[in-house]
Amino acid sequence: MWLALRFPHWALDSRTPADRAYDRDTTLIADHRDGRRIVVAAGETAERAGITRGMALADARLRLPSALVHERGIAAEQAALQRLAGWAWGYSSQVHAATGRTASDCTHLVFEIGASLRLFGGRRALLGAVRQDLSARAYRFHAGVGLSPQAALAFARASHTKRGADLAGLPLSCLDLEPRTAASLTASGLQFTGELLALPPASLARRYGPALLDYLERLRGRRPHGLALYRLPERYRTRHELIGAVETTQGLKFVLRRALNELAAVLRGADAAIQQLALTLVHDRHPPTRLCLRLARPSRQADHLERVVAERMARVKLSAPVLEVGLATDRLRRVEAHQEALWQDASASTSDDDWPAVLDRIRARLGHDAVGWLHGQADHRPERASVMRDHPPTESACIAAPRPLWLFATPRPVTGDMLEFVTDAERIETGWWQEGVRRDYFRARDTQGRLLWVYRELDRRERTAPGQYYLHGLFG
Repeated sequence: MWLALRFPHWALDSRTPADRAYDRDTTLIADHRDGRRIVVAAGETAERAGITRGMALADARLRLPSALVHERGIAAEQAALQRLAGWAWGYSSQVHAATGRTASDCTHLVFEIGASLRLFGGRRALLGAVRQDLSARAYRFHAGVGLSPQAALAFARASHTKRGADLAGLPLSCLDLEPRTAASLTASGLQFTGELLALPPASLARRYGPALLDYLERLRGRRPHGLALYRLPERYRTRHELIGAVETTQGLKFVLRRALNELAAVLRGADAAIQQLALTLVHDRHPPTRLCLRLARPSRQADHLERVVAERMARVKLSAPVLEVGLATDRLRRVEAHQEALWQDASASTSDDDWPAVLDRIRARLGHDAVGWLHGQADHRPERASVMRDHPPTESACIAAPRPLWLFATPRPVTGDMLEFVTDAERIETGWWQEGVRRDYFRARDTQGRLLWVYRELDRRERTAPGQYYLHGLFG
């Protein structure tokens, strides 16, 4: 069983408005066809004014003089369709997507749902979930269900009253036939699909060629559908072309929310997560603004990503209005399932503000290098025994002797007369191949009662007065 979704106004619905209050209903998308400009998508108000797809733009302006006209962007439509195909992956592993190029055809998405009915609680529940997802994105669509992709598309082309009928009751206009073939069959007096299927195959092949028979066999599910199926990419990369320019980062809030929600939908469908997100703001006649966000751990939550991006955008000053927003991620990572506690309350909701989420927001505000972890290294020299990294250590460092928490970047000279030594010497003699050290370290207390970590040099070239020591760290 297949579900087909046709989007007659995809050229408009797929484009992200620059503002939530933007009047999409009076907007028209125009394209050049045969030397003239025609309407390929229209808002709901424009439709009620009598504007239809394929109408000349000049006639549309007469019907609705207040209409806003924008040029069609095929690349942006294809990018939006790929995002929608990634969303459909959450319902099926067999997804086909195609962008409409002509006035009679339109962008459509077809995916197999028969294997998912039990998972979603039946056909009605699955179709309800699909309808809810598309309505949240403000996509206008027509749906059809059939035993093959071609049959599902035929039902999606039918009027609302014909979508519940069987295949034989569909008008010929619902089939994907060549214009000459459709005109010839109509001139012969055929009106419904059942009449066409009842004709002898040999006669149809002799008059219209084998292509018609092949389509009819696919229509009835007797041959493989032959459609190219969508495959999940290793990395998510897309662009959101805006309707209207955005001059402030605050104005990008709605745009980024929709972009991140679509990213989260693709990640849920792929059962994947990301740990790095690159954001590109495209300007007119100015270099693009590029931002890179790295997360503490892989995530696919839209609200988490939105908070991190909002913190980072608060530090950005736009050099020019934004015309397009691009998103790119690192490799999609498989989500690791965690075993929940046996006695955990199922009704309790897990807060998103755990330490990785808080850490990501701090880094987005202060910079990625503002927060890090100390990692131990296999080196006895105190200056090289630890290094700062942006992720927690996977193994705990084993230190035989006590070490102070606070080390000075440059040791400070102190005199031994002011120190009370509490331990014997700990000799560190290593690194002769690279900045070697020969020192005796002591723990000592000063006149203020602080526990210090001091050393004296053993190298003759570095040796000074007998009572000369260096303060290297503080305990506690």
